[in-house]
Amino acid sequence: MEKKLEANTHEIRGIDHIGLTVPDIEEATEFFKKVFNAKVCYDVHTPNMPPQRGRSAKRNVNLPEGTSIDHIRLLRIGNTPCLELFHIKSNKQSVVDTIVNFGLTHLAFYTDNIELSAKKFVEAGGTLCSDPHPLPSEIEGGEKNYWVYGQAPWGSLIELISYSSGIHYPDNSEVDRWTPDC
Repeated sequence: MEKKLEANTHEIRGIDHIGLTVPDIEEATEFFKKVFNAKVCYDVHTPNMPPQRGRSAKRNVNLPEGTSIDHIRLLRIGNTPCLELFHIKSNKQSVVDTIVNFGLTHLAFYTDNIELSAKKFVEAGGTLCSDPHPLPSEIEGGEKNYWVYGQAPWGSLIELISYSSGIHYPDNSEVDRWTPDC
């Protein structure tokens, strides 16, 4: 039974989805399917529909003048928030290809087999920044705790992470980090 909230109650359940602008939704969908076994939920906005642009798009999503949204697709990957892929037509697009930039810098996916996930990442067209290596901190370190960054074919940073040896939470930790269920 779903909990009914009072009109003046403010309750956040968690992250619902993460938006990601890509140069080609079909190619991005195939990449996420091959690497992460993504499933398509639905297309929020199809290429057959009139593009989203103008004042309403500026008001709704701060879309600059001269640009348009022509395709939006929602993907689901395991037991995590959904990915909302956007295809936006614009003459002024660039890739956030480094962690030093402000804003969303990368997506991290938990895996039980980082070597296999890294292999699938490369086979699907991604480029790894290095080989998977141990998590370096005292808190996250452990025999089976590894991570690696890579770039998707369109340049977005993606991290693969596994900490099956556990996390060594400090005494002042307020809550355990969220980890996807098996």
